[in-house]
Amino acid sequence: MKGTRFAWTVLVFTLVPACSGYKNLVEEWKGYGPTPFYKSQVSPTSGREIPPTRGDDEFQKELADLREMRAEWEKALGEPMSERGFYQPGPGLLETLAPLSMDAAATSRRMAGRFSLEVLETLAFLRSPGIKAAKRDFQAALEGYSQVSNLDEILRQYSAFTEALMTGIGPMRGGESIEVKFPFPGVLSLKGEIVTQEVRAAGETLEIARRTAITAARQSYWNLLYLRKAQEITGEMLDLLTRIDAVATNRYETGRTNFQDLIKIRIEREILLQDLITLGEEQRNLEVSILEILDLPPTAPLGPPEVRTVEREVPPLTMLYKAAVEKRQELQRLRARIGKMERMILMAETAVYPVYSPDLSLFRDVAVSEVGSWRTKEPFPQTTTAEVGAGLPKMPWYGKNDAYLRETRQKLASLRQELEKAEQATFTEVRQAWFRLDRARREEVLYSEQVVRLSQAALESSTRGYETGLVSFADVIASYTTWLRANLSLPRKRSDLGVSRAQLEEAVGVPLKELR
Repeated sequence: MKGTRFAWTVLVFTLVPACSGYKNLVEEWKGYGPTPFYKSQVSPTSGREIPPTRGDDEFQKELADLREMRAEWEKALGEPMSERGFYQPGPGLLETLAPLSMDAAATSRRMAGRFSLEVLETLAFLRSPGIKAAKRDFQAALEGYSQVSNLDEILRQYSAFTEALMTGIGPMRGGESIEVKFPFPGVLSLKGEIVTQEVRAAGETLEIARRTAITAARQSYWNLLYLRKAQEITGEMLDLLTRIDAVATNRYETGRTNFQDLIKIRIEREILLQDLITLGEEQRNLEVSILEILDLPPTAPLGPPEVRTVEREVPPLTMLYKAAVEKRQELQRLRARIGKMERMILMAETAVYPVYSPDLSLFRDVAVSEVGSWRTKEPFPQTTTAEVGAGLPKMPWYGKNDAYLRETRQKLASLRQELEKAEQATFTEVRQAWFRLDRARREEVLYSEQVVRLSQAALESSTRGYETGLVSFADVIASYTTWLRANLSLPRKRSDLGVSRAQLEEAVGVPLKELR
């Protein structure tokens, strides 16, 4: 019995400290953490970052410039009111018609009623398929900015992290090839300028598409006005012939004229009836051409154009020559192509001719920091050789690349000659367009102030004379023909004024109102 008590006593005094020690062990286990030394070894360093090199700063600066240039071009694309454009629609009208740019049904309803020249121009500006296609090409050219730096980024990463990484000496930073540093040779900047010139050329192509669509719409508008007026005048002429036919019939029945006079009148009537049908078909042709410009189906209805007065002012040729050689889109596009090729030659020269180098590293796979006990070869050249061994030249393809440069320079010279030729052709085109406008103005003044009035007086006089038997039938027919020709010529000359003005603006490349 005493032995049992003793055993229990020993067991209690043994287990109690053991249990209390286990509790402390559990608490220590739960609160355990790595030692400060271990933390300092495995935790990420919170010290200062490695400062960027000069090459990094210059590279990022060039990238920022590229992004800024792209943003400016995108802004210009989204602003149709830009002063550099050939056509600037009215802001109020543009805002009103903008929803119709993607709605053919609404556009068709709008054009079914009477429309003005400004409405037609604005809708052509918004809906022309040619303009939309050129705008897509322009947006495609803008994507070149994002492609400029991609290869350089990859080469810089490879050079920094793989090819020239020297972890044995110096800071934990890879070396870079001298060829990708700035400002020598600045290849990235040249690439950006090449893309800029390409975007400029695409922008001028877009302006040419806009100019072509707007000019076609204007010419169709003025020709449509003439055809409608010509049908009206031809109808009046038919009424006059009907009246003179009644007079001739009465005279024939009384024996005062012969049957030939009656037949001549009816022949003239039949000819005019066919002319009236022809004018109607020509009108439909013009309406279909307008619907084509507006990207509408050929069966869509088209209302009558509003009648408007035509400007008679003819600008001086000297002013037109100067504006055309400076602002015509074809010349600007050629200049952009020349600028692009000039920069391509500069970039090719950096690859063909010896590049800038401090002679520290002649090859990309040799790090500039290769010094000390870790170096695998001498960091500086000890000798200057003309060959790499066995008589092989160091630059075996130098002649081929130099020949390519000479070829490109000849192409550049050809482009410059082409620009001179285009400038001379522009002068000729402007002169011919100016002549058509000046002739239309002079003839419009002549017919409106003299010819129409005189032909009307001759018609009235000959009609009264024929009714009384004092004027022969041949003179009556001649006066009617003269009246018809004069009255058809007047709206034709007025429409020619509008057409010639549109053609002159197309030849110059800018609105004539900007040259005043």
